[in-house]
Amino acid sequence: MFLGGSSTYRPYDDAVLDGVDLDIESGEHAGYPAFINQLRSYFEKASKQYLISTAPQCVYPDANLGSTLSSKVWIDNNYVQFYNNPCNLANIDNKWNFDYASWDALAKSNPNINSKVYVGLPAGTGAAGNGYLDLPTVQSDLSYLYNSYPSTFGGIMLWDASWYSNNQDYVKSLSNWVKSNMKCGSTPPPTTSTGGYTTTSTPSSTDHNTSTTLYSTATSSPPPTYATSNS
Repeated sequence: MFLGGSSTYRPYDDAVLDGVDLDIESGEHAGYPAFINQLRSYFEKASKQYLISTAPQCVYPDANLGSTLSSKVWIDNNYVQFYNNPCNLANIDNKWNFDYASWDALAKSNPNINSKVYVGLPAGTGAAGNGYLDLPTVQSDLSYLYNSYPSTFGGIMLWDASWYSNNQDYVKSLSNWVKSNMKCGSTPPPTTSTGGYTTTSTPSSTDHNTSTTLYSTATSSPPPTYATSNS
């Protein structure tokens, strides 16, 4: 119905979705692996690529999606919400709170060898209870993660479109910086040391798939037609 079907009950008129994102924050946890597997059985017969993604909280394992992710079902992208929790990106230097390594290991253990982790961040000061950072700090933190986890780092996700509309200079600057400095999902470019972090030199331009809330430079094959947004 929503992924290119012809039902008369389509809520988005002639718009066609490019995948399904699981942003599960309450309710029962059972059934999602079967749901994903059924979706994939449909996707395999489709004429275009569809994505299956999740939007877990950064606390590992996620309280609502942990059992689904540990079941080893196929996941293309994990848009991990590194905000609204003690594990938000602002605590990257606190090993007792911030934990990216577990998400990196999860992506590597997925049956999809191109499964990626995206760093979810607030798009504005009021978009989340915590986790919004100034551009220089975000750039420094992302450079560190990109160089530390090059095979699974997929890009960034920003919540949400309404906050983007009110904070466009910030979002555009961050998006342009990611495009110029990162080629995610591959070996990072040469690095230079600045203070406590390692930063990248500027490589040539890369593939860039965007929506109002997601910025990605992932180069896995084949790339998504459009990026998906989530909360």
